[in-house]
Amino acid sequence: MPFYSEKVMEHFQNPKNVGEIPDADGVGEVGNPVCVVPDTLIQANSQIIPIKKINKDIRVLSHDGHYHNVRKMICRPYKGDIYYIKVNNLGSVCVTPEHNILALKPDKRRRFVTYKKFAPDWYSAEELIKGDIVLYPILRETEELKSVNLNVKKLKWDFKSKTLPTQIKISNDFLRLGGYYLSEGYVRLDPCKGTLGFCFNSKEKEYIEDVINTINNIFNIQPAKLITNPKGTAINIVFYSAHLARFFAENFGNGAQGKHIPHWAMLLPKDKQKYLLKGIWRGDGYVSEKSQLAKYVTISKELAFQIRTLLQRQKIISSFLTGKAYGIHKEYYSLYVKDDASLEKIAKIMNMDLKIKSRTRERQKTWFDDNYYYSTIRKIEKINYSGKIYNLEVEEPHSYVSEALTLHNCGDMMTFYIKVKDNILEDVKFKTFGCGAAIAVSSMVSEMAKGKTIEDAMKITNADVAKELDGLPPNKMHCSNLGADALHNAIKNYLDRKKTSEKTITQCDNTTCCLGNVKACAKKEGHDGK
Repeated sequence: MPFYSEKVMEHFQNPKNVGEIPDADGVGEVGNPVCVVPDTLIQANSQIIPIKKINKDIRVLSHDGHYHNVRKMICRPYKGDIYYIKVNNLGSVCVTPEHNILALKPDKRRRFVTYKKFAPDWYSAEELIKGDIVLYPILRETEELKSVNLNVKKLKWDFKSKTLPTQIKISNDFLRLGGYYLSEGYVRLDPCKGTLGFCFNSKEKEYIEDVINTINNIFNIQPAKLITNPKGTAINIVFYSAHLARFFAENFGNGAQGKHIPHWAMLLPKDKQKYLLKGIWRGDGYVSEKSQLAKYVTISKELAFQIRTLLQRQKIISSFLTGKAYGIHKEYYSLYVKDDASLEKIAKIMNMDLKIKSRTRERQKTWFDDNYYYSTIRKIEKINYSGKIYNLEVEEPHSYVSEALTLHNCGDMMTFYIKVKDNILEDVKFKTFGCGAAIAVSSMVSEMAKGKTIEDAMKITNADVAKELDGLPPNKMHCSNLGADALHNAIKNYLDRKKTSEKTITQCDNTTCCLGNVKACAKKEGHDGK
C-alpha cells in the first residue's frame, strides 16, 4: 500500500457518513469507465467464459470467493491505451488504465517476508508495476451434496442397458471414478451401441482393477471386454450401458476437448475433491521423484482451469502453461507443480511416499493465505488498442475474477447524497467503490461539507481535501478531485431541482393570474365568469 497519513488510514478504516439518503435533495456521481478486451476469460459458474459471452443468467466469481449475479453487461467502442498485465503462474489480461485491480505494493527494498505486512488495496492498472503482487481469490463457495440424480431416460429401443439406481451416492470411490473418466474415459452414444470405456497403459494394472471394481460396486456392471492393442501397450475397458454412457457424457462431458467437471463437483468440500483430483492425476498426470515435479496435461481448456481451481483450494501452487498441440488440436494446457510444499501435498493425494530433495529455497514469489493466492506481476506493458471493450456490473461485492486478475466493477466511483435546509447542508452521505484513498477522501469531504452553506461547500477543492488528510500520495491525488466533484455535482443537482420546482410554481401562479383576468373580463362583458 502507498504511504498514507494517519488521517487517511483513520477515514479508510472507519469512514464517516457512509450510506444513502433515501429522500436526498441532491445526488452527485462521478467515476471512471473501465473495461477489458472481448476475449478476456472470466471465472463463471465453475467455467471459464470470454466476457463477450457473459449474460445475466451467468454467475461470476467475485473477490470474496463466492459466485454472484451479473446485473448488467456493458460493451462500448474504445480507442486508446490499454495495459497488458502478465502474472506468474496465472496468465495475462488486457485492461483500460483506470481499471481497479486487487493488489498490494511491497517495499522493494525489503525482503519477501515483509510483503505480507502490506495491506491489499484496489489499484488502477496504470499504478501497478512489475513485481507488484496481485490477489487471486480461492473458491470458498461450498455445497455438501450427498448424492446426484441419474436423470437419464432409457431410450425406447434400448433393450441391452441394465437398469441403474436412480441416485448415486457421491462417495470417494465415485469421485475417483469421475476423475478417471475425465482423463481416460470415453463414450459412444449410439442408440443401440451405448458404451462407456476407459483406456489405460497396460502397466497401470492397479488403475484398471480400480475402475472395474468401482463400476461393479456402484452400478453392478461388469466390463463386456478388455481389449489390448496390437503392441500390447494399452488396454481398453469396455462397458455396454447406454444409460451409464449418457450419464457420464451429461455430467463430465464428451470428447477430449469437451471434458469438464460438473458444477456440483466444483462446490464439494475440498477434502472430497482430493479423490476427484486423484483419479484425474492418475489418468493424464504424473508425479516424478527423480524430476521433483508433478505435471498434468489436457486439451480441454475448461477442464484445465477447473483443475487449477481445485489445486488452489488445496493450496497447491501450480504453473499454468498453454502450448501448441500437434495434429487436429490447436492447443494443450499443462499444470506443473514444483514447489516443495505443493509437491508434498499432491504426492499425499496420490498416496505416494515421495522424498523431497533438499533444494536451495529461492525467494518465494507466490503464496496462499486462507482467502487468496498471491502472485507477482511478471510483465506490464502499455499498448495501443482500437475496438470493442466490455465490463460487467456485478451485485455486491462489485467485482469479478478474470484469468489472472481480480477486477473491480468500475474505477473509483463515488455517489454523494445531500439534505439541505435553509441553504445549509444538513446531512451528507456517500457510497464509494474504489481504493482506500477514494474511501478516505469521500469520508473527509462529507465531514468538511456537513453544516456548511451551499456557497461554502461549492468552494471545497481537491487541494483542501488533501490538506485536511495531511496529504495524499501523488498517484492518489485524483481521488481528492473526484470527491470534491461528486459533492459539487450533488449540489448542482439540488439547485437544478430547486430551479425546476420554482419554475413550476411560477407557471402555476401565472395561470391563476390569467384565470382571474378571464373572470374579470367576463364580468365586464356581463357574463357570470364561469
